[in-house]
This record gives sequence, structure tokens and C-alpha cells, in this order.
Amino acid sequence: MKKTLPFLLLVVCVLGCSKFGPDTASTSNANSANTNAAPARPVKVVDMPAMVGKSRADIKKMVEAAPKNEEPWLEYKLPQGDLTIQFTKEKPSRLTFDFKAVSIGDATISGLDTADNLATMAGIDVGGKTPTYTSESFENFDYEIGGKKVEVSFHKISGRYSSVSINAN
Repeated sequence: MKKTLPFLLLVVCVLGCSKFGPDTASTSNANSANTNAAPARPVKVVDMPAMVGKSRADIKKMVEAAPKNEEPWLEYKLPQGDLTIQFTKEKPSRLTFDFKAVSIGDATISGLDTADNLATMAGIDVGGKTPTYTSESFENFDYEIGGKKVEVSFHKISGRYSSVSINAN
């Protein structure tokens, strides 16, 4: 009895977990639920337009992470991508958000389908606006932040949008 009781407990635990084999109920239910789910929508990660004209100290309060580097500019490594803020005369002159490649199962997503999706992540609204410049690698928009005209530029690699910059000079 001393030897069979632990063995029986082990068998019951293994059968109860349903973690062995692809034909288990929990695995097949999870896969069918994911197949019918709507694709993930981008959400705002940072508010780049709100950073234009702000001081270094103000921006550090706005970003919910510690900077990776603070000199000569602010650099952040966020779960969704890298944020870099370059300064001229103590004001942001160029702000860049680089989307980080994401692994989902065996696939890797290294960019977003539309400039609008990447803009959403950076807090920029380009919905309905016409680009002022379009090429295979870039899409630029004239944009106004606090009464000041700036240029917003989206960079494409292999047809996918991978970074967005605000040139606030």
C-alpha cells in the first residue's frame, strides 16, 4: 500500500492535468477559440505628440519606464519597441518609435500593416490625412502639434511599417 498510493496519485495527477498530447480537450478548445477571435488591435504605447516642446524631466515623467540611456538623448526600451528622443537646445527635435519584432507561435511579426496602426501606438492621429510624400520606404505627413507644423514620417521595410518619427525642428 505504501508503494501503490504514490503511484496512483501520480497517475491521477497526469490524467487530470490533460497536458499530454494535442488531442486533449483543453488544447483543442483553446485552438478553436483562438481561430475565431478577432485580430489584436494596436493600442497607444506612448504619446509622442504630447512630448513635443517638453523638457527632458517632463518626458521622463510621461514615459512609464526608466530610460536605458539619458545622454546625449533619452532612449527607452519598451516591451512594444524602442523610443528615442533627441534634443536641440533642451527641447525635443526628433522623436522616434521603432516597433519591436513580436513572435507569435512559429511566426515573427516585424512591422505593422498600416501607418495608421503604428500611429495609434505612438499616439498620432493620421486617420483620413493624405501623405505629403510616399515612396516604397517612406510615408510622410504634415502634422500640427500645439500650433507648430512638424513632419511625421513612417518607415516601411518589406511593405510593413516598422518605425515612426516626428521631426520637430
